Amino acid sequence: MSKKSFLASLSSTLLLGLFCNLASAQPSLTDASQATARLSEIDRLFIQSRLERYNLDTLCTNQSVVSEEPRNDFRKLSFQQGDQEIHLLIQPDVLRSDFVLFYRESDDGYLTYSRCRTADILPVLALISTSVVGENENILTVSTRQEVMAQHSFLTSHEPNRLMIRSDNDDVSDYYMDFTVSAKHPLFHNSSLLNGVYQSMANGIDNLTGRDNGLFIQPYLSFTGRFSQYIGSRESSPVVARRFNPALFLRAWSSTSNYLDIGFAHESNGQNIDSPEEFERAVQSYIDNGEDPAEARIFARDDISRGWDYSFVEWRKEWQPRLATRLQLRHYLHNGPLQHDAEEYNVWEGDGEALRPRRQYDGVLFSLQYDFGRNRCLEGVSFICFQKMSLTQETGYSQMFDNNTTTLEFTSNFFGLPIQLWGRTGYNSDLVDYYNHSSSWGIGVELLSQ
Repeated sequence: MSKKSFLASLSSTLLLGLFCNLASAQPSLTDASQATARLSEIDRLFIQSRLERYNLDTLCTNQSVVSEEPRNDFRKLSFQQGDQEIHLLIQPDVLRSDFVLFYRESDDGYLTYSRCRTADILPVLALISTSVVGENENILTVSTRQEVMAQHSFLTSHEPNRLMIRSDNDDVSDYYMDFTVSAKHPLFHNSSLLNGVYQSMANGIDNLTGRDNGLFIQPYLSFTGRFSQYIGSRESSPVVARRFNPALFLRAWSSTSNYLDIGFAHESNGQNIDSPEEFERAVQSYIDNGEDPAEARIFARDDISRGWDYSFVEWRKEWQPRLATRLQLRHYLHNGPLQHDAEEYNVWEGDGEALRPRRQYDGVLFSLQYDFGRNRCLEGVSFICFQKMSLTQETGYSQMFDNNTTTLEFTSNFFGLPIQLWGRTGYNSDLVDYYNHSSSWGIGVELLSQ
């Protein structure tokens, strides 16, 4: 054999041996069902080289031994460190929660490492959480899932949160302080079992529509409350509960801006007057405290109990970066599991003999929102900037368009504060007076969160 042939043979042998060693040590990524990720060779080399830099004893501050192998609920990365095989477990919200778990087999069981400095391996975590796992996994679904989990896997806003000075023309007080707080939280968002069920539902929708919608399905629990305080216009400046609205719903995300909700909710005002005797006692109590008899009857109305259970469907669609629509349909139940019999208008309230079911005044909502975008400020006045404008139309689904409500909202940025001008004409100024036509307006701030 010539010297050149010998060197070529030796080089090939060394390269083959090196390749085999690399192949045996290459990281592998699997999900809870043991499906394998399609990692590129560059991804594998990057993960391996990045993790080889760190010693688990210094990277993580907590060690413990468990008898059973830790369960993989989302993603598991297996890689070689020296002569040991190490496993890394993460959850879907790892980029938010910072929770990772390393483990390896030991003579006493499985040695686990937790409370780790995730910032040091953040690129690896991002690659693990966004990689496509399984031959049939929808890449669009994976992208949607990660965006949603990053922005909505904790307590976030549901309806707009507002603090404003408000006036209703059917209220004897000219102005009062009105506050709405609304939030939602995902349920079971780290459950591999339920995530599999939701993904099956999403696949079924894809099959029905004949296209890959990239849907990510997630259940949520939400609560919305509205409270009004009459500062200086009523004795002792009372806070009146206007609305309590818990809801449980399933949301199908196609992006972080587009979704479809299907759910069940309860809505009430938290008050307790449900008979003419109780109402008259409340009126007399206000009179005894020095209120005018006519105003006493109006104030006592705030204590009349209202409540409904309802099912709903809501669809939000962003047609372009600045234009979005929202359609909500409700069905009010005559007898619901939480409310039982619906509490609506009572004849003893004195507004006539005709009944006024809520479905005649509410149940169909359509909203159009326009976002002005960034840097939409007054010329030469950089501290006043336009943010968005919203127009909402509501009506009942019984006798549709007989009783209509129109709401206009305009939000601007004034010295960093999201100042909102708000106006409404129609019905549902509050739950007690849902059937009375009124005009309302207000100015305040819209409090935003993720």
